[in-house]
Amino acid sequence: MSAVKAIASPLRIGWPRLRLWAIGLFLIGLVPVVGAFVNDFHDWPAFWSAGATVGTADLVPADAHTAWQGEHGLPIAFWPYPAGSAWLFAPFALLPLGVSFVAWGVLMLVCAVGAGVVGARAFDLHRSWGILAVLAFAPVTASMVIGQNGPLGLILAMIAIAGLAADRAIQPGLAVGALLFKPTWALPLAGLMVLRRRWASVAVVLLAIVAWYLAGVAAAAGDWGWPSVWLAGLGDYVASDYASNADKAVSLPGLIARLPVPSWVPIAAGVVLVVVAVPRLLRAPITEAATGACLVGVAASPHAWGYDAALIVPWLLWAMSSHGLAEPWKTRIVAATYLVGPLWLFSRQTAVSALAPVVIGLTLLWLSGRWRSDESGIVST
Repeated sequence: MSAVKAIASPLRIGWPRLRLWAIGLFLIGLVPVVGAFVNDFHDWPAFWSAGATVGTADLVPADAHTAWQGEHGLPIAFWPYPAGSAWLFAPFALLPLGVSFVAWGVLMLVCAVGAGVVGARAFDLHRSWGILAVLAFAPVTASMVIGQNGPLGLILAMIAIAGLAADRAIQPGLAVGALLFKPTWALPLAGLMVLRRRWASVAVVLLAIVAWYLAGVAAAAGDWGWPSVWLAGLGDYVASDYASNADKAVSLPGLIARLPVPSWVPIAAGVVLVVVAVPRLLRAPITEAATGACLVGVAASPHAWGYDAALIVPWLLWAMSSHGLAEPWKTRIVAATYLVGPLWLFSRQTAVSALAPVVIGLTLLWLSGRWRSDESGIVST
């Protein structure tokens, strides 16, 4: 028997076939890269612009930043991340736009592979499957080919989960602190640390907040009041971004916001989902709770598009582990999630992202309690 066939499959699908399907899904997820070079490199110019203007007065104020982009012939986009996050992209802004797009994509591929390695170790899965499980999920590959950063967030989340599972303090704190480059990704794990009284880790995260603020001061050319300027522009950005990209929403608030309801209703729905999740987050084993926090974080986010769903991969790895879902529903649920993944790329045509019901459905499934299964169906215990 070959070494490949000797690998134990985490699902009721033989390893050779599972590997073939994973590679196929990975290649399908890379398809949007074909249009990148004729479509202004998708989302990447927004990040390149931030790297080019970091440390100047043209980064944070919306009017100054968009004026700079217009002068340089770049797509107009407000910088929606905290000011200090722009330092991450400064080295890439030294390169031509197209070259930097490719370089960033390669870095995201490395981060995705690293997330698979860390995740496989954390959930006791074979390393080969950990890597393929990450690469096969369309929101992860989408980040590589449209200039987004899902794999970076994913590897930091995986490091934090591994640290929590090993009962470490500094490692998860540093990982979540670094994840604050995009606060909506860091808050669920930071909140879990508070709920589980991981005070040493919380202290590290608080120090990271201070560090990010100071990095923001430097990024905003010494403006100590940059958060107020940034938040003022952020409100307008979120409204305009949602108006043009609502079809990409994958969260419960994102779906409800498309209905004719008062503006507070979607936010309230997200808050309710988080409140309902608290007992589960308190009782579940810490590794499971950490993956659940990431899952709930995406489902309850007021602003989560298809690529943000990369952060549900830790939950999928947990579901495939020996401590996760049981068969036969493990294979059915996980396989269906992966197969639906690429369909989010057609959200513009379908008007609703195919990932929205998947993210919300998986969240409700997990919140329903510990599950076992038999051949007649899923049964709650």
